[in-house]
This record gives sequence, C-alpha cells and structure tokens, in this order.
Amino acid sequence: GPAQRLAEARRLSPAPQSHRRASAPQGRLASGGHWRLLRGGRRAGKGHTPCQDNVEGRHVGLPSGEEPAAERLRSVMLMVLIVCIGFALHAPQMTSGSFWLLALSCGYVAGGIGIVLAHELGHRRPLIDRTLARALLCWIGFGHYAIEHNRGHHRAAATFPDPASARQEESLWRFMPRYFAGVFIHAVRLSKQKPGRINEALALTAISVLLALMLALIAGVEAVGFALITAWIAQTLVATVDYVEHWGLQRAVIDGKPERIGPQHIWDCANRISDALLFNLPRHSAHHIEPSLDCNALRRVTESPQMPTGYAGMSLLSAVWPLYRHVMTPRLPSNASAPDHIAVHA
Repeated sequence: GPAQRLAEARRLSPAPQSHRRASAPQGRLASGGHWRLLRGGRRAGKGHTPCQDNVEGRHVGLPSGEEPAAERLRSVMLMVLIVCIGFALHAPQMTSGSFWLLALSCGYVAGGIGIVLAHELGHRRPLIDRTLARALLCWIGFGHYAIEHNRGHHRAAATFPDPASARQEESLWRFMPRYFAGVFIHAVRLSKQKPGRINEALALTAISVLLALMLALIAGVEAVGFALITAWIAQTLVATVDYVEHWGLQRAVIDGKPERIGPQHIWDCANRISDALLFNLPRHSAHHIEPSLDCNALRRVTESPQMPTGYAGMSLLSAVWPLYRHVMTPRLPSNASAPDHIAVHA
C-alpha cells in the first residue's frame, strides 16, 4: 500500500539533516519578485543555468525538511500568472526586441516555474491549490495536462501506452508529437469516464480559447501572439522534462498487467540547483512511489537510475539525439534494453 511504498522510499534515501536549507526552494523564489523571475528566465536562455547545474549543482542527498507553507507556493504561482498576463497585456506597446525577449522569458518562467508549481499544487487537495494549477495551465493552453497527469500518467508511467513515457528508440523530436496528441486524447477519454455532462478536458480547452479571445478584444492580436509564444516555450519545456524523467524505462508485463512501479522505472537527479528551482521535482522517483507527498517531503532514492546533470543540462542534452543516446544508454538499468513489450509469466 502507500504506507509501504513511502517507507521503502525513506529507506532508500538519506535522512534529512537540516530544516533550514529544506525550505530554500520555496523561499528563494517567493521573496524575489517578478523581475528576478524574468532575469532567471533570460539567464537560463543564455545557458547559465545548465552551467550552474553541472558546476555547482552536483550533490547527493540534499536534505528534505518541513512541509513548506502553502501560502508561499500560492504566492509564487500568483506572481507567475500576474507577470505573464501583465506583460501580454502590454505587448502592443513593446518594441520588437522587447516583445521577443519578454515573451521568451515569460515562456521559460511559465514552463520552468509555473508548470512545476501547477504540478505540485495539482496533486494537493485544497480547492484553491487545484484552481491555481488549472489557471496557469489554461493560460498556456495546457489545462488538460492536469487530468492526464494525475489520472493517467501516474497509473501508466513506464508502460508502452503512456504518452508521457519516452521509449528507448525515441528522440525528443519523435517523442513530442506522440506526447502532445496522447496527453490530449487520454485526458478527453479520462474525462468521459467521470459522471456528469461536462467533459473536463474539453471545458479546460474551451477556457483557454476564451482567454485568447478576451485577450484579443482587450489588447489586440499582439497580446495573443505574446501569449502563444509563452505557451509554446512552456509546453516545450514540460514535454522535455517528461522526456528525460522516463526515457527508456519500461515496466515488465506480468500475466497481462504491468509490474508495480519502483525506483528502477524513474530517473532521479541529484542536483541542488535543480532542486531549488524546481521545488524538488528532480526527486521524481519518490514522487511516483507516493504521489500524495508534498514537495519537501520527497527524498532522494539512490536506487533509481541517475541523470548525469541537472534538469537544465538534461534539456539541452536531449535536444541532440545522438549525444543523448550515447550518454544515457549506459546509464539504463540492465533490463531496460529489452523489447518494448516485455512479457513475464509467473
């Protein structure tokens, strides 16, 4: 059960050593203001964050600590929404250079911080958290992600049908079309399974369209163009993150059912820069073993296959398929090179 899986995750990872450092992922961003968010997006676009990942970020066992105050995460999410919407509304007054710089930066902030927060808040029970998560996702035209991720991906991760689990022979660019189509189709199907007349996935998509129309009426087509660039960058980032988190890892099928998901089916990343920027998302194995855990309760699971660098570095590496395959294939578990459909009969 969940308690056994949580106990296993704790056994496999180092025990926390400090509570002060544990709240850093939330505190650093919550106190920085929107200009710090945009400066971070611009620096990451220039490659500074991947370098920091590799030079400064390598570590094992960054201590987990107390559960972060929910208000901090909500305030950061509100900050991301206000920044992205505010700049979109002012897009008609921008010069061409400012338009592209700010649109790309907002895309990085919405994808690198906003969607990560939407992922965290979307797993929580309070209505305000789930509403904020959907608000951000609807702004970037990806509202259906919340449905497919929570009800689909967490059940089907590391299986052949899962659209968010990259197969060993797939490059990032082959994975993306299957990912975006699959996430939407699966979300619509999952929504149909719930009682009620409204299909939630289609309703969230309709909200995104309505937001675009309102933006066009209020601020013109330039604002819509700004929002579309933001959405494109953000969705590309989340697809890339899903790609590197599950690439090449498949669960065995035993008597027609996939085996229980374990540490060997999810890539982990021991990098303090990525932990701080992504609210401990790199501790992804513990998240799949017990999805109900808040981000600061996640621990390092050392039995998982390990990424060689932080998430920013992995994103750049994944863009070059021959290099990615050369670096990552030797890190796969010994049984990961088996065919896509693994049949084991008890």
